[in-house]
Amino acid sequence: MILKDRNLTFDQLPCKKEDLTFPTLEKLLQKKIGLETLGKDTMTTFDLYDKSYGYTNAGLLFSSENSFPGVDIVRFGTDHNEILARRTLEKQSVLDIYNDACDLFFLFYSSERIEGMERTVSLRIPEVAFREALANALVHRDWSIGNARIQIAMLEDRIEIISPGGFPENMNETLYFQDFYSVPRNPHIAYVFLRLGLIERFGTGVRRILNSYQNEIVKPSFHAAENTISVTLPVVNQLTDLSPDQQKIYLFLMEKKFAGRQAIEDHCGFSRSKTTNLLNQLMAAHIIGRTGNSRSVEYFLL
Repeated sequence: MILKDRNLTFDQLPCKKEDLTFPTLEKLLQKKIGLETLGKDTMTTFDLYDKSYGYTNAGLLFSSENSFPGVDIVRFGTDHNEILARRTLEKQSVLDIYNDACDLFFLFYSSERIEGMERTVSLRIPEVAFREALANALVHRDWSIGNARIQIAMLEDRIEIISPGGFPENMNETLYFQDFYSVPRNPHIAYVFLRLGLIERFGTGVRRILNSYQNEIVKPSFHAAENTISVTLPVVNQLTDLSPDQQKIYLFLMEKKFAGRQAIEDHCGFSRSKTTNLLNQLMAAHIIGRTGNSRSVEYFLL
């Protein structure tokens, strides 16, 4: 068997593992495409198994047990110095990692309101945006980096997802973040996610994230460094219900966390009476709060 003459991506290389099991993958394929049993022929079709040398790295990632670094999720308080909870998801199928991370997202960013016989669930961050950003991180990260996990920071006002690895070959920041061009780093992992409906189609992730925020004042942001790609998903709080002047104060407090009346007045260009009136309106609506006494009073988002 000669592999060096074949142009194989990392996820297509042999993993040198046998007797792997795929309960989650099999269950999802049964539900999605009506598959009866996940056998070697189907695994070969998805490039998770090669008849010449066995299971591939992609196959290992979808198996119930593997040694790849997974996802490190930290729930922070008001900033990165206050850690409220931490969970590492790894040594399991990449599909289980995806599902477990989504469960934590719903735990921390959903709320329920009961009015009479009706129960409504609202999310502080668009579900589509989080699922797409998470799937993209799992599909496009550089799995050959053996000691780096995907980092997900869950804060009060945003989620930050940092994926190991820079851009794939022939890709740059403009092409990647504008969805003009798609070069999957791990095409066989991407194909399985596509068939399972976890991604819509290649090269549309950034566009779907942006579209999920199209009616919001706050917007997601993207950043690329030499060895990482990051996505920031801000919390949305029904800003469309606020007046333009109220939105100015809201966005300033989102940036500063805490600010006194004078700082708000100077930034927004309002008079003292107008600033005070707007602050009272926002407090009455339980959108902001205040702390301190006399001249040391500061305002913050609830």
